[in-house]
Amino acid sequence: MITKFFIPESDDRIDPCFDFENDTYSSSRISGTDHDVYAHQLFNTPNNDGFLVTRSILSDSKIRQISDVGGINKFLRIDAKIPIIADCGAFQYRDAENPPYTCEETCEFYESLGFDYGISLDHMIFEFDREYDDGSSLLTKSPTPEMERRFRLSLDNAKAMRRICEEKGYQCKLIGGVQGWSPQSYHRAVQELIEDGFDYIALGGLARANDEQLRSVLSAVRESVLASNTKLHILGVARLSLLTDYARTNVASCDSASTILQAFKSNKDNYHTREKNYTAVRIPPASGALSPKVRKLLKKETEDNGDTAAEALHRKLIKLEQRALKDLRAYDAKKLPLEQAMESLITYEDQFGDEKRYYPLFEETLRDRPWEQCPCAICQDIGIEVIILRGNNRNRRRGFHNTWNFYQQFVEKREAMAKR
Repeated sequence: MITKFFIPESDDRIDPCFDFENDTYSSSRISGTDHDVYAHQLFNTPNNDGFLVTRSILSDSKIRQISDVGGINKFLRIDAKIPIIADCGAFQYRDAENPPYTCEETCEFYESLGFDYGISLDHMIFEFDREYDDGSSLLTKSPTPEMERRFRLSLDNAKAMRRICEEKGYQCKLIGGVQGWSPQSYHRAVQELIEDGFDYIALGGLARANDEQLRSVLSAVRESVLASNTKLHILGVARLSLLTDYARTNVASCDSASTILQAFKSNKDNYHTREKNYTAVRIPPASGALSPKVRKLLKKETEDNGDTAAEALHRKLIKLEQRALKDLRAYDAKKLPLEQAMESLITYEDQFGDEKRYYPLFEETLRDRPWEQCPCAICQDIGIEVIILRGNNRNRRRGFHNTWNFYQQFVEKREAMAKR
């Protein structure tokens, strides 16, 4: 089985002509127009096999926009041949007693917006432990009534939605969504949907599972899916380390947003390469749209010493910020030694008092100059700006780079496996 990689779509767009020197949007950018572009519009080679769109993160106005332009493919500006999966977003409504949608309206939502696939309405189960199956502990571990209820709710919704889609002749192919708390509970769920007629099933609730836990689930369901030629989708888990296991278990597709999110949410692993991950250099904006870190510092200065002192501190921060940016660019152009660029960076970061432990990591990133070795369109275009953690147009570009880098390795490993 060839496994395809889907990117969760969260309206990740950037200004293609952003002015990094002055930290301003391009003059041609007009709010509300289609000026901003998606990652797939920037690269000459693909960075995914398809997209996953989550209903719960779409506003009513966004849904109307999708409908008005003629469907999800046109909205995302992608060829109709590229598959798009929709799900309801069990993680987003995980704390609610029940999903916020009905089976009928979910089927209609998938069909009316032109999705190729739609995952049935499931409800997240929070705990996973092999002890529910093994019984190796002194005390028997049993699922709670709420876990059982969500397990059954997910299965019943899948069955109900399959019948709705068949009765109404919908073109969107339904994927049965299942949840579980152990390998055998996933096996039970998968087996039940196979017996109901599903040939494509999504395993939810595993995004935080480690490789060993994922392998135990795949092992538990493997015999059933292979015997029935059922395809699987693994929600939220796309890892190179699991590709062999996926191929052996009819995993046709997987998705993950981690490569984008790590670009600005990870403490250390912000910029990915084949060999290692690097830490992005922090230069929080002190001019223009202030970063939360700068606002917090200025607020404290105002409370402690008054407005005049805060204004003086703000002027100082802007001066140090601009010096750090200038020296980093001079280092990129090989017009300034690393030591001087680091000195300017540290002088600015010292104002906030919480980044000292990252200074060796910043130096490693700058010393190795990984952006110079990367052939992706983003690194070739903006150089050192890609490793500066600062604002949407840098941070999202770095996330786009990470995803492109991951997908190149994903395809290479997938093709190498196919040749064996």
